[in-house]
Amino acid sequence: MRQPAIGKTLVLAVVLTLAPSACRGQRNRDCELFVTSVNGVLSEIDRHVSQLDGGELTNLADMRKLAALYQALAEKISNMNLVTPELAKESQAYRSMVTTAAAAANAVADALAAEDLEKALAAQNQFTSVVSQEDHVVQRINAFCAAR
Repeated sequence: MRQPAIGKTLVLAVVLTLAPSACRGQRNRDCELFVTSVNGVLSEIDRHVSQLDGGELTNLADMRKLAALYQALAEKISNMNLVTPELAKESQAYRSMVTTAAAAANAVADALAAEDLEKALAAQNQFTSVVSQEDHVVQRINAFCAAR
């Protein structure tokens, strides 16, 4: 049975602009906390995916690990306690996306375990669709954090 392939994920990259005002100071602290924390886990995800032949996840263990990494990212975001309302809102959108990605990766693994190629492909398509949303959320976060 040919198993579905899962491509690499994108890594959040934000250049923080430091501003002197107290309001901007809190925003900068929140942005730095969010970006540093998220990038740390995304680096783990990227390392996991890049260790594999061609950057594709094709087996049960790979998908379970990917799901666990995405779930860890969601939990990390949940525990940030961001003060800046706009970033808190965007971080929750990002958390929702990675939670859905974790569930989709687990669904791929479940289908692979059941040797159900049709379900594995459907779950893989859902995973790919969810991860493709990352660019939009990252762009909004980048724009917010880079604003002066």
